[in-house]
Amino acid sequence: MKKKLFPSLVFAFAAVLFSANAIEQPALPKEKKVKINEIKKVKNTAFTYGEKLEYRVHYGPLTGGNASFEIDPNSVDVNGRKSYHIKVSGKSAGMVDVMFKVRDEFESYVDEEAIIPWKCIKRVKEGGYKDSDFIMFDQVNGFATSRRGKVDIEQQTQDVVSAIYFARTTDMTNAKVGDIFPVNFYIDAENYLLRFKYVGKEVVKTDAGTFNTLVIKPQLIKGRVFKDDEALTLWVTDDDNKLPIMVESDIFVGSIKAELIKYDKVKNPLTSKIK
Repeated sequence: MKKKLFPSLVFAFAAVLFSANAIEQPALPKEKKVKINEIKKVKNTAFTYGEKLEYRVHYGPLTGGNASFEIDPNSVDVNGRKSYHIKVSGKSAGMVDVMFKVRDEFESYVDEEAIIPWKCIKRVKEGGYKDSDFIMFDQVNGFATSRRGKVDIEQQTQDVVSAIYFARTTDMTNAKVGDIFPVNFYIDAENYLLRFKYVGKEVVKTDAGTFNTLVIKPQLIKGRVFKDDEALTLWVTDDDNKLPIMVESDIFVGSIKAELIKYDKVKNPLTSKIK
């Protein structure tokens, strides 16, 4: 259980993404193969090169760790296409670091136009547990290859990092309370369908400022890590950036919370920021 809980602590607002045990729904039906020039383009008004987000994570009353999400300032060429190189790192801190040391790193190479991953690197150290993987996504022929083997994937399948950025591109201008937004997702040689439910708007205060936000609830599995199927709440800025501002969740051994403490080089003016 520890190796599933503490990655959620360090990357709290992406907790559902870092634990396959938190995902219940099967993946969408397999779609036909496409040529590389037929890959669907995604309108991205949310992020750009050079963006960096830093978070502080709390486990109950304790400061549990820190996490950063950073897009390299320059594009890289993957499969002849301009791509983002996104790096995510997290480490435990304070008493949590003494009890259960975490040093996790993920990298994803994401197509600039389609917002799909071409490859993903995983390096995880959590207590006495270590894991690493290198995943290659063939988005044209519809499969992913890693040290765990070859798996068929659907169009626009995301990895553990790209899923966060892909979700940020979702147009929620006319979203109604209760609307569901699905994301195809791959982790550890398995396919899943994540469902994010829009539940309304709130004003949220963090060390980075006070923001008007959209409130999202990922659908989870009750009875494993989380107390119920809507135990995790995610707040994102109510503007074109859709920055993840805060996440909060009750779990069986306490609660986790992560909040944005610093941001740099966001794509658009933060019109959601009140002060």
